Amino acid sequence: MQLIRIAFSVCVFFAVLNQLHAQTASSAALYCGKADDFKKNMQPDSALVYYKKAGIESGNFGEHELFVHAYTQVGVILTRQDKYDEARIYLDSALSVGLHQLDSNNLLIATTYISLGVVCAAEENYEQSLIYHNRSLAIRLRVLGENSSEVATSYGNIGNVYLRSKEFDKSIDAHRRAMKIRSVVFGDSSVQIIDSYVGLGNAFREQKEYDSSLVYFQKALSNKVLQRGEGHKDLKRHYNNISAVYMLMGNRVEGELYKSKADSCLKE
Repeated sequence: MQLIRIAFSVCVFFAVLNQLHAQTASSAALYCGKADDFKKNMQPDSALVYYKKAGIESGNFGEHELFVHAYTQVGVILTRQDKYDEARIYLDSALSVGLHQLDSNNLLIATTYISLGVVCAAEENYEQSLIYHNRSLAIRLRVLGENSSEVATSYGNIGNVYLRSKEFDKSIDAHRRAMKIRSVVFGDSSVQIIDSYVGLGNAFREQKEYDSSLVYFQKALSNKVLQRGEGHKDLKRHYNNISAVYMLMGNRVEGELYKSKADSCLKE
């Protein structure tokens, strides 16, 4: 009889422990959900609070994917606030757990690599940034295949880093790869492909190939007009891009024309 009581007590103990574990895991997911909502609603400070809570809860109870997601998002927000050292602490923690506890092809790890790549680029450590972005790209290619919007994003990221490091041919190659994928997945008049057009326009401008730069900046503008309509505030930067190229070409008439179009756009 005593053995039965002991066995029953042990069963109750583990049942309660499992229930507490489930409740805590649910708390971590709940915190993440709240944080995601705050982030979508442009409330980064509130999002930070809940992502950090989610990271602590999920870390204590082995919810590894939640941990990686939460701490990566903390790193993303801190990076946008220019707090690079603090961001790296959270991103390194997320990466360590991801590499040791998750499948090596988990897309969460790819996101963490991207976030580290952004931090390194902001610190002008372009070589290390490219390492992280290429690791992210490799995971995405293995899991998602070539024609994926996330693969296109990775190529775009790589193109932007090459632009900042003044390797313009490599930047153009990467942005063309992104453009080709976005053309297949979304179409040549899509919202998503505008990033590729702008990336190519920037790279050709820096390479002093102004005619090619104008072609892509004009494509970006045309797409944005289709989506937003004439006079929308989102057109302002596209008019300014075109104006700047014309000025570099010595064509002040066209440069001033597009500058005036930018100035006539609705205010923010």
